[in-house]
Amino acid sequence: MFKKLVIGILLFNVAFTQNVFTDFFKYSTAYASFSLNAPRHQDDRFAIVGGLSTGQLEVARTEMDLKPDFQKSFGLRKVGRFKYEPKRGVKNAGVGGSWYDGSEQNPNENATFGPVKGWEYLIKWSEGRQWGNEYLNQEYWVRYTGDWLMTKIGWTALGLEDISYLQGDMRLKWTPPILDDKINLSIGVKHRQHPVYGFDAMVLDTTWYRGTWYDFAETAFGIDDNAWFTEDYHLNGDQDIQLYEIDPVTGELRPIEGGGPFWNDDGRFVGVDWLWRDENGKIFAYTDREYFLYHFPGMLENYIDGVKKNLGYQKETSLVIGVDYYHYDDNWWLHGWANWLPYHYGHDKYSYHNGSAYQEHLEENKAPEHFMFMEPMWMSWNDYDFGAIFGVKIKDNLGVFAEGRYLNYWERPAYDFKFGINYQFVGF
Repeated sequence: MFKKLVIGILLFNVAFTQNVFTDFFKYSTAYASFSLNAPRHQDDRFAIVGGLSTGQLEVARTEMDLKPDFQKSFGLRKVGRFKYEPKRGVKNAGVGGSWYDGSEQNPNENATFGPVKGWEYLIKWSEGRQWGNEYLNQEYWVRYTGDWLMTKIGWTALGLEDISYLQGDMRLKWTPPILDDKINLSIGVKHRQHPVYGFDAMVLDTTWYRGTWYDFAETAFGIDDNAWFTEDYHLNGDQDIQLYEIDPVTGELRPIEGGGPFWNDDGRFVGVDWLWRDENGKIFAYTDREYFLYHFPGMLENYIDGVKKNLGYQKETSLVIGVDYYHYDDNWWLHGWANWLPYHYGHDKYSYHNGSAYQEHLEENKAPEHFMFMEPMWMSWNDYDFGAIFGVKIKDNLGVFAEGRYLNYWERPAYDFKFGINYQFVGF
């Protein structure tokens, strides 16, 4: 949906531009790429498939299906280049520059302001596999920067970090002349829409713990339990048989304590239990205890994920304050930015103004079911993001660098940092 919106904005601007290619799309770059890497090696897996009754284990060997890492990408971009960035694209490839391939992690794309005024945009899509984990990353945004105003609309989805949000940003911009135009201060509003964050299963759905867990499992998961029993139980009801084991030291019989498969919590076998079948009628657990311990938690997690997804995106409007700094010369450069969102208006029941209040509710050791949802309102919590790119040429053949970004929205951090040193041998 949002991809269509971004593309629509682009086409709208194109429609009202007399010279499409020289005005709006001039200096933009379209790219597509595919990369393939050898998979991480994994030894074959071994599984025990028999021998329970005989004591002689039967082992099966499974050869691992090693799938290679890959990434496929495409994009369209028109983003101003800072002087510390390498030149990319067809025109500069082979002369000190490089191609766009979609794997670029440019921290400055998260900066509030670019190095130029006017329209900038980014359409960036990549899908791949990394160490066996498949992901889908998407980033779409359109930005306009004027003398005193900046506006931006965009959507970000980070597959590996499990963060996605839509945002619209509008700010007043001020550049203090005393600092030689190196710093930009900004204030405005940021509107964000995001999946439900901050709530757990105890609040999102109460049906799974308000009644019996086994009735809930049948209804929610589409599975079925059915009693199995001994002949004596069928004829006479509960057998109430005490179970014993042999003491390895004394050789005497001793009662079995505690719960376990095929008996209740006081070590007594009653002659009945329940087996569980999937939606196709195949047995996957032979006792309530087996199902409850090894299958129910994962099924419940998937169920709650579905409940959360069905709630849709939640909306918040926030005050945002930002600062950007940029300096460049031949010996050193620094580009840094930071944004602080201290006040927020939650529009929906599951907006983070309630999510933040729920987290405080839990920290006070209050029962989840006693949490009271608030109406749409203003609330204070700290969302922020910052980043910086720094480089120093100590000598012609020696330099150090550092760069990175950090985003903390709704207490879900996403970050990447790198630093290092470069030395070029020029002779002895």
